[in-house]
Amino acid sequence: MKNLLKVVLGILAVILVIVNVRSVISPIEFEEIRSKRDSAVIYRLIDIKNAQVEYYRANGKYANDFDTLINFVKTNKVYTVKKALELNDRQLEKVADLEKERRKTRELTLSPDEADQIFLELLRNAEKKNDWKVIDEITAMNAEGGDLRNFRRDTTWVALLDTLYHDSNYPVDSLPYIPYGKGEKFTLLTDSISKAGGGYTQLFEARADFSQYLADINQQEYDNFILGVKKKVTQVRREPVLDANGEPMFDENNEEIVKIIPCRRVGSVKEANNNAGNWEW
Repeated sequence: MKNLLKVVLGILAVILVIVNVRSVISPIEFEEIRSKRDSAVIYRLIDIKNAQVEYYRANGKYANDFDTLINFVKTNKVYTVKKALELNDRQLEKVADLEKERRKTRELTLSPDEADQIFLELLRNAEKKNDWKVIDEITAMNAEGGDLRNFRRDTTWVALLDTLYHDSNYPVDSLPYIPYGKGEKFTLLTDSISKAGGGYTQLFEARADFSQYLADINQQEYDNFILGVKKKVTQVRREPVLDANGEPMFDENNEEIVKIIPCRRVGSVKEANNNAGNWEW
């Protein structure tokens, strides 16, 4: 009988040790997996944002569906400027002075790109006349900057896919899908809000709820994590609770009843936020 009791107590002790170890390991394992998945979702949201920014530059608005956005990334090209040599501040000032003299004006503000174009014109004139006096004078203002006779700005058109993701084999067709989301897609929204001075600001938002890619890891640890996230108002969205007729519900104080849903999001259709991700706040 005593031997049996010892065996039972031994088994109980082993079980207790296992339970205690699991109680320590489970949060660590959850955090490791959560961090890996969360990072993958964030990187995908950044890829969506970059594609939307290029779409906006080309069209003055954001794409309101993934098919349109993916087709744009696959088919469009952008130009890049390959630069040889740069003008320093003194050289830029000299170019501006020469341009003011040409235009017969006292005031002139040039951007670096505008100064580059003016200097390229000076180069063309020097080559045509074989008179390098001005070019050599400007070169002498930065002896270590290189011979400005070799100053070049070459514009080339390249596939948008290459410049966006630096990989022509980037799986752009996977852009809508939430990593570890078992086939679920990001929600993509667009809208606009009026500006104080008139006109409209275009907005977009892409998001994935935490439940779509984290809930299957460990239910208890997920619930604990979500309790903490809900305190971070920037990492949640508020969804109205609707009645049987699809109308928003209100409580006894006539306040709208909302469901708090933790999510990862980039951009916002509620306010202009420079297309920031809610992990940045």
